[in-house]
Amino acid sequence: DTVAIEDPGYPPARIALQALGAKVVLVPVDAEGLVVDALPKRAKLVYVTPSHQFPLGMPMSLARRAQLLDWAQRHDALIIEDDYDSEFRFDGRPMESLKSLDAAGCVAYVGTFSKTIFPELRIGYVVPPASLVAPLRHAKQVADWHSESL
Repeated sequence: DTVAIEDPGYPPARIALQALGAKVVLVPVDAEGLVVDALPKRAKLVYVTPSHQFPLGMPMSLARRAQLLDWAQRHDALIIEDDYDSEFRFDGRPMESLKSLDAAGCVAYVGTFSKTIFPELRIGYVVPPASLVAPLRHAKQVADWHSESL
């Protein structure tokens, strides 16, 4: 499947997706975030860092978030929203996540506590759309029976 990621973007995400056999298409970003009009129509997944674009740092505008959600719904695509440090700010409050704006169930929200609590814990989380809860639970069980006890 075709997967769209930001350019520039988070290299480990691109590498992981390519290792799984995805055809990765790099999509440019501008001052408002991912350029939605440049998304390939056949993309089934879009990986973005809208709260703090990696590595450039700007947040995706609210208008661009709405445009991306509309695009995903029209193309039956999943958005992976990597909110790796939304609470880690020097001023102001975080913008609304794509997940909180998603009425159609097309956003899987992922994040980590590495920047806000303790990096060595390496704790991450996912808030998937309802349609992915059971498959993700099964995949987690197949990959490992339980998380670290600590």
